[in-house]
Amino acid sequence: RGGDIRCPQRAKQFYGHAGPVWCLHFSPEQGQLLSGGYDGTIKSWSLQDERCVATLRGHEQWVTALQSMQGGRRVISGGSDGVIKLWDLDSLECSLSVGPPNDNPRHSTSCMALLEQQGVLLSAHAGMPHLLRRDLETMRPRDCCLGHSDDIYAIHADPSSSLLVSGSKDRTVRVWDTRLPAGKCVGVLRAHTGAVLDLKLQGNRIVSASMDKTVRMWDIREQGAPIATLEGHSAEVHCVDFRDRMVLSGSRDTSLKAWTVI
Repeated sequence: RGGDIRCPQRAKQFYGHAGPVWCLHFSPEQGQLLSGGYDGTIKSWSLQDERCVATLRGHEQWVTALQSMQGGRRVISGGSDGVIKLWDLDSLECSLSVGPPNDNPRHSTSCMALLEQQGVLLSAHAGMPHLLRRDLETMRPRDCCLGHSDDIYAIHADPSSSLLVSGSKDRTVRVWDTRLPAGKCVGVLRAHTGAVLDLKLQGNRIVSASMDKTVRMWDIREQGAPIATLEGHSAEVHCVDFRDRMVLSGSRDTSLKAWTVI
């Protein structure tokens, strides 16, 4: 079952970027909302006052991916030129900046996943069918999670386990065990007929969104067909999230849909 979500009342609005907002990172435990923009800045927002409390400047291109660590005191950002930066929110300064993979700005940062307990950052970049694994102390890159045959568009880690999932232009979802530095593929999920644009992992469940206009739910203990296929969007589905049996999806068809998986 699915239906459009309608918002008759305004919740909160945040203004400050001088261009489109490309990425968000929300940490409800810390009450932290971060945004990255086409203007090359990262902004930290007060949820209570609906105002910007800090602006981080340093990216020469737009900001495409964000993560936070150490209880929200440090921020990691990725740019469209492949540059990754570490920031200190107390000093509002960049503590470390690393160039794009192979010094090629065409390898823009597509997405990132933080394995904070392992002290590791994983990132996906345009034109690369694998991930880069970086030790947070040195940020030196190492190839990992080799297996996809095309660009990786989305990755997500479950903080309660060692598993990571990735979605690719090759139409597959892969499950990885990150305890090994190279990453061990422990599952390949095939059913989408278009590129996988977003996905989330919680426990044994994965939800993925695709260019094929569908959302699919998987059980990683079952390597066969998805346990649910949600159809109803009229264009590609760009973002997805879920809690228990409720799935939320956003599409280029301008709708946000809420689904209940029975």
